[in-house]
Amino acid sequence: MLRGLPLPEGPVDHVLYARLADDVPTDAPEGFRALLNSFLPRKRAIGQMLVRDREGRVLLCQLTYKRDWDLPGGVVEVNESPQLATAREVREELALDIPAGRLLLTDWLPPWSGWDDAVTLVFDGGVHDGDDLVSRVVKEEKEIKGIAFCTPEEVLERCADFTARRVVAALENLGGGAPAYTESGHGAEPER
Repeated sequence: MLRGLPLPEGPVDHVLYARLADDVPTDAPEGFRALLNSFLPRKRAIGQMLVRDREGRVLLCQLTYKRDWDLPGGVVEVNESPQLATAREVREELALDIPAGRLLLTDWLPPWSGWDDAVTLVFDGGVHDGDDLVSRVVKEEKEIKGIAFCTPEEVLERCADFTARRVVAALENLGGGAPAYTESGHGAEPER
C-alpha cells in the first residue's frame, strides 16, 4: 500500500499489485481468477459440533481464552473442508474421534471484540452416552479448561447470548430437512 500519494485533489492512498514474469496472463481464465483471488475479501470460517447425550443435553467447552462457554470446534484452516476441520478440532482439543455429520446451521457472526466477521457452520455430532464420552476426553490444556453436558437452561447461563441462540437454532433444526441460516443466532432476516 502506498500511503498519501500527492494528487491535485490531495493525498490519496493506493494499493499496488505486482505480478511475476511467469504468472499466467490475466487475459487467460486461470490468470484472471488468480488475480481476483489475490485481492477479493476473505472470510473466516469456524466449524462447531453439536454433540448431545441421551438426556438431550449439549456438550459445551469452557475455554481458557474467553469467559463464555462454547460448542466444541474451531477455525477452519485455508483450503480445509469445514466438515473435516470440525472433526479435526474436536480430536485435537478433546481427543474424541467423532465424525462431523449433517450440517445443521450456518450462522454469520458480525465483527465482535476485535474479531472480523465470520461464518460458523454447526455440524451434527450425534447422541452419545454422556458418562462414557466424558471419561474418554483428554483436554488440550492450552484451550480447554473444562467440559460439561448442559441443559438448555445451562446453555443460556454459560454461553454468550449469540452462542446460546446458535445452540437453540441448531437444536431446533435437528429434524429439519435443510440447514438453517441465522445471523448472530437470530432468524434469517438480518436486523436493521
